[in-house]
This record gives sequence, C-alpha cells and structure tokens, in this order.
Amino acid sequence: MSIPVDPGQLETELKRYGYSAFLLTVSDDQTSHVAHMTFRVDQGTLRCPVSRTAARNVDQRPKVVILWPPHEADGYSMIVDAECRVEGDELCVTPTSGVLHRPATPTTQGELDCGSDCAPLGS
Repeated sequence: MSIPVDPGQLETELKRYGYSAFLLTVSDDQTSHVAHMTFRVDQGTLRCPVSRTAARNVDQRPKVVILWPPHEADGYSMIVDAECRVEGDELCVTPTSGVLHRPATPTTQGELDCGSDCAPLGS
C-alpha cells in the first residue's frame, strides 16, 4: 500500500520521520551499499556528510534511494528516489519522487487486504 510523496512536501514529512535515514547506493560490483545518514534541508535539497564508499558509488551511479523506517509496527516507511552529487565533503541529494509504503494487511481468511487506507500527506 503506497501513498505518493511530492518532493515539494518532503520537508513537512521530515518533521514527522526525522532527519536520520538509510541511504542506498549501488557499488561497482552491483551490490547494495547502505549507510545510515543524518540529513539537513538546504533550499529544497538534502545534504549530509559523505563517506568514501557513498561518494565513489554516487560518482558512478548518481540515482539513489533513501529509506526512513516506520515509527510503529505496521506503520508507513518513507521511500524517496533521488539524484545525488558530491560537493566537497557533502552529499547533495535532490529528491525526484517518493512514497509512504507499508505491507498489505492479511485478512482473517489469510488473504491480503489491498483496500485503500490512504491519508493525505501532513495529517
């Protein structure tokens, strides 16, 4: 179950989810690299200190994913797709799209309930 996140609303969502999240990049051998980062907002972009591995990965493959896990069981995770570049010792992240996502809930008969329980952003 997913709810779209407008990149222009990301700063509002960060107030709910916090500024600490997981940055997912792809290494030269096509494996995932996950780094726990703390972001700050700077004129619509996200910035954080960059590690050597993340910098190398972003230099070759600038498309990344940022994941904020849910705060409660069965809650929504926030997943943001972004384009990155390294500026000095910081990663500059420009969000391109995102979703609030959680697994579908099994019904009493064991089937997945894919009914909509979407709520407007910011509520």
